Amino acid sequence: MRLRWHRAWTVIGVLVMAWTLWMALTPDPDIALDFPQGDKLLHAFTFTCLMGWWGNIHHSRRGRIGSALLCLGFGIFIEFAQWLDPPRYADALDVLADSVGIALAWLLLKTPLADVLAWVERTLGKRQP
Repeated sequence: MRLRWHRAWTVIGVLVMAWTLWMALTPDPDIALDFPQGDKLLHAFTFTCLMGWWGNIHHSRRGRIGSALLCLGFGIFIEFAQWLDPPRYADALDVLADSVGIALAWLLLKTPLADVLAWVERTLGKRQP
């Protein structure tokens, strides 16, 4: 099933990824969870959301595998970019946390959460004259 607003959802997803990259490379983005391993939880949450978004757009197994690989590659790219951009630094555990988020989203995509964007389209489509 292809979403009616597939192109718009894709553009929004790319913009969210661009914002995520900007936040990851900003010297002090002022987003932190101030407790032990809060940074790892933030990584896992971010990548759960990213994979959830792309998994809502791509429902096929092949599409979801591609989405998972895209998200993982994006996480690795961020760490590599941080390694090249002091004062940020690369951390392999961040990629592990990203992977946990991707896996969690994969599981959540087996629930009704897999159809959130389709639900938005149906709901907003009913409101049009």
